[in-house]
Amino acid sequence: MTFQGQVLLPSQEALVERLHHVASYSDQQLVLVGAHGSGKTTLLTALATDFDESNAALVICPMHADNAEIRRKILVQLVSSPIFDDEISLAETILRVAPKQSKPLHIIIDDAHLLSKELWAECIILNQVQCAGHRIAVTLAVPPEFLADLLPQLPESSRRQILPVSVEPLSLPEREALYQTLLRYSEQNPFTPRDIVRAQLEKQTGTPQEVVTLLELALHGQGEKKSVWTQYKVALIGFASVLIAVVIWLGLAKPFSSEPIPDVVTYPALDSAEFLAHGKQLLAPYFKLRAESLTQALLAEAVEQADPLAKFHGEEPQVEEEAGIEQPVDEATSKGDSSATEIDEAEPAPAPTEQAKDDTATQVVHATAEPASPVSVRPKTGYAIQIATVSQRETVQSLLKKLHNVPEVRVAKYKQFWVVLVGQFNDSQSAQQAAAELVKEYHLSQPLIKKWAELGGYQLQETRSSGEISE
Repeated sequence: MTFQGQVLLPSQEALVERLHHVASYSDQQLVLVGAHGSGKTTLLTALATDFDESNAALVICPMHADNAEIRRKILVQLVSSPIFDDEISLAETILRVAPKQSKPLHIIIDDAHLLSKELWAECIILNQVQCAGHRIAVTLAVPPEFLADLLPQLPESSRRQILPVSVEPLSLPEREALYQTLLRYSEQNPFTPRDIVRAQLEKQTGTPQEVVTLLELALHGQGEKKSVWTQYKVALIGFASVLIAVVIWLGLAKPFSSEPIPDVVTYPALDSAEFLAHGKQLLAPYFKLRAESLTQALLAEAVEQADPLAKFHGEEPQVEEEAGIEQPVDEATSKGDSSATEIDEAEPAPAPTEQAKDDTATQVVHATAEPASPVSVRPKTGYAIQIATVSQRETVQSLLKKLHNVPEVRVAKYKQFWVVLVGQFNDSQSAQQAAAELVKEYHLSQPLIKKWAELGGYQLQETRSSGEISE
């Protein structure tokens, strides 16, 4: 609802006169304080337009406006020249154009609580600047909550320069007069008894916005609330249609049968003899194939029983100094070697069939190595291959069983670790070549090459043919 013209009540006219008087003769900065809907914008508009003694600039501060935009809105109303810099402060710009001004300046800003702290400081300074022989008047409008938060942040000298002026609530006769005046401007005649209107006005706090809201209610009435059925009628009808269609489709596709429900079938337990027999029958081909594979592997191992390090036997030890040889292992490196060396332990395979045992018995007898004499004498020259460094004795025994065909396998004790060494080689090149063959043959991790002369701290242990270690 819009109304042409401006309506000022007697109390509002008196407040506008007071504001104009204080702005003209006081050296304090005016701050108009009032709640939302108390008529601050109407009062400031009347203050800017009803008096011709000063050159006034009225600015309604928008939300999220930067400082340059606010300065530009003020200066375009005060300065006739369109050339000015909106990045510098207002005081500096107005002082530059002050000699050209013939009237006092009055800057009025509504919704000043949206201004930045920088512009508030400029307004306080601007209130102390004179133009055309008079002090520049600055009037700001803020809600009471903002002023209560702002004043404690200002120094004592700045607080004394601010003069708060509160907007008083309208009296009951003024509310009735405002209601009747706005009703005449609306050119409508709602049937509302005066007693009801007066009773509603008495319940209000006295702001003009409440009177306008009451008049809007009298002219247009309260909007009817739509029922839940009206809001969701289309959705409910659609859902019901889909549900009915699904039920019909299920009835046509799968008609209800009159056959009796079958009895519950009871199956035997998982650990019963029936299930075990059925499982053995299903797994019989797998175990047969696995037994044949094991038989072929044993035959191949019996054929290839040649010593993989035979070509390195009989070499004369020599003393060589080479730059690339590893230093003796200490506690830290031995732990690293232990974590880096992994022993591949195969999963035990099922026993071969009786026929496979008979066919390979002869080959296995020939493939079994004779117990080797313990090697407990530490060589003083040459090189050795360090296969593994572990902390568990069981791991060493498992590794010795795996390397039962490799000659010159020695086990040494270094601190709390077990070290497995192989061979005595004249030079590091021969040791490297033998290490490569061991890795290829037994699928080991990359071993290290050590000098026997540097292994003085290692205590050699006696080993039996069964892989056991006797300290």
